[in-house]
Amino acid sequence: MKVSIVIPTYNERENIEKLLPEIFGIFDRGGIDGSVIVVDDNSPDGTADAVEGLKREFPITLIRRQEKGGIGSAYITGFGKALEQGADVIMEMDADFSHSPEEIPNFVREIESSDVVIGSRYIKDGEIENWNFIRRIISKGGNLVARILLGLDVEDVTTGYRAYRRETLEGIELGSIESNGYAFQAEMLVRARERGFSIKEMPITFRDRVHGKSKLSRMEIIRFIVLCINLRLRGL
Repeated sequence: MKVSIVIPTYNERENIEKLLPEIFGIFDRGGIDGSVIVVDDNSPDGTADAVEGLKREFPITLIRRQEKGGIGSAYITGFGKALEQGADVIMEMDADFSHSPEEIPNFVREIESSDVVIGSRYIKDGEIENWNFIRRIISKGGNLVARILLGLDVEDVTTGYRAYRRETLEGIELGSIESNGYAFQAEMLVRARERGFSIKEMPITFRDRVHGKSKLSRMEIIRFIVLCINLRLRGL
């Protein structure tokens, strides 16, 4: 089973230089046939150059985009490349160590019996470290709104640590995805459910980033709510 992990980046040089070798170490120890696709949005801090250097050691594909196009379009671009390269399982994760690479073998195991596996912060044994009360309320509130409006039987709609079977992404038809920001995560679940794919949650520990700044803005939160309302009105 060939596994490909898609990682969008923008100003993540300090993190990506550590993350990629760690991921490939986990691949080696777990006997996983894995590769990584980095989609960089023209980071001014030299993220792409750092990835370019690591390509000499590891099976990494670097996609350089000329401007910030949004996390949703970055994932769609990366997913398309993974499918083109023949991946059986396509994962997504953050570049900032919020998602522990140690969880990768768990996703690979769970995806054998599901179409979509999402790493959940909000089911039993899921955790969030280093978040203040306000951030927890915003996150929980956003998930509650999405679950109610979209009717999703999922505790963590917005999580960005996931695995998809190849057949799932092909069935979703990535060209039909409308959102181009963090609302992308919710829309992917809606599209998967719409086409009858199974969705499974597994617990993860989410850790706040150590280096760099969060990319989530107030405008992204507004876009997320608007997308949920639009999808509900259209009966998806």
